Amino acid sequence: MTESGKGRERTFDAIILIITDLLMLESAFLMTYWFRFFSGIWLVPLGIPPLSLYLPVSLLILLVFFGIFYTSGMYTQRGGQTLVDDLYGLFKGVVLASLLVLAMAFFFKEMAFSRSFFGLFFLSSFGFLTLGRILARIFLQSVLNRGGTGVRTLLVGTSPMRRRLLNLLNELPGIAIKPVGWVSTPEDSPEGLKPVSPSSVLDASGKNKVSRLAPVDLPDLPLLGDVSRVREIVLANKIDLVVLTVPFEQLPLVQKVAAELGNLNVDLQFVPDLLALHTSRMRLKEIGGLPFISVREEALSGADRIVKRSFDFLASGLGLLFLLPVLSLLGVLVKLSSRGPVFYRQTRMGRDGVEFEMIKFRTMRTDAEQKSGPVWTTESDPRVTPIGGVLRRYSLDEFPQLWNVLRGDMSLVGPRPERRVFVEEFSRTMPRYFERHRVQSGLTGWAQVHGLRGNTSIEDRTLFDLHYVENWSLGLDIRILLMTIHHVLRGENAY
Repeated sequence: MTESGKGRERTFDAIILIITDLLMLESAFLMTYWFRFFSGIWLVPLGIPPLSLYLPVSLLILLVFFGIFYTSGMYTQRGGQTLVDDLYGLFKGVVLASLLVLAMAFFFKEMAFSRSFFGLFFLSSFGFLTLGRILARIFLQSVLNRGGTGVRTLLVGTSPMRRRLLNLLNELPGIAIKPVGWVSTPEDSPEGLKPVSPSSVLDASGKNKVSRLAPVDLPDLPLLGDVSRVREIVLANKIDLVVLTVPFEQLPLVQKVAAELGNLNVDLQFVPDLLALHTSRMRLKEIGGLPFISVREEALSGADRIVKRSFDFLASGLGLLFLLPVLSLLGVLVKLSSRGPVFYRQTRMGRDGVEFEMIKFRTMRTDAEQKSGPVWTTESDPRVTPIGGVLRRYSLDEFPQLWNVLRGDMSLVGPRPERRVFVEEFSRTMPRYFERHRVQSGLTGWAQVHGLRGNTSIEDRTLFDLHYVENWSLGLDIRILLMTIHHVLRGENAY
């Protein structure tokens, strides 16, 4: 694909998304107008206002929404955006646009508009925008598959980040990046040019469990040559993007490849081996015109902890209040299904290694670990009661932990807490495992919404948990909570 071809494709994607959003917003506006004034559900004591009075306002609202969506990157930097990313961006945009429109309405008091109309519109707009984004993504994906388009990509090097990149492309097929091959570097050993054995870690039962992030090459990614011929390979294969996945020891190679491709219309990206630095992110800062690369920062600042704790306290308190009838019903079912207490209490390790008593609905027999000792639950575990299997399938047994959140023992979002025996075992094989405890443990986490729950790789879970620790934000917490609903309904690894 030529540079102009890439530009046309990106412009086409943006145009489709913009048109879809505007059409959905106008549809939500008109539907709200009909529902508020013509459905008969709402009283209209002052008469039905003419549509001509509201239509100019709709155009102003469209402009406000478009401006917020554009500045927040909803139409640019589309690579790697999942549907959840889109929904989270839409949610933030609707909230900001609603506040801005209401603030603007304050200066137009002389124009009488129905406040209930705007309230209904702001609620319906998110639903319409969500539907529009789903349809737009389906359309764009069909165009991508039918046309065989995509950013033709060449990978350079064999660092672990290359494996993670390929896994990412495999898990998110909507990304337009299309790897066509890779080139080796002088430091690559002969063994490195062949598929290597998967790395493995010990699971809770003491058996080897293959990690999803093991450095294994996909069989359909051909070796196109050596990096010394990178310019020739790029031209011969019509490459649009070159991605360097080399360790930090080969940083001079980045400069060399950049010089080789200097006068070509080819994008060049560098994916650093963050695992080698024992971190999951690098942040670029500028101080007095000098660039600083932050490798590791404090997990949560004082202000962050206040914000997170306030959110947890309010959300868990409201959750317990609204779920009280459901909790009561589930408690009765647990009591009637088997002998023993309704709640199961177990000591878990939280932030900074401080232990607390976690509470859940009991889903196993009371003598579940009498013979085996501390072990993880497995699929079709005979110790699980009939009602317990249903509770585990939909994570209903976790609801009582809202009390732990309200008390401050846990957070709504964070690494899942484990028992001391498992923490000590995993810390011996993974030196960074205990860093999960730099933040409060959670009911759900970044690892869980990526399918890493139950008897899955501890190594992968740790990597995802550390990513959360080093990238915390209130927005990330809200995003994980939204993703949790989807994964609970799927029930993946829920046993």
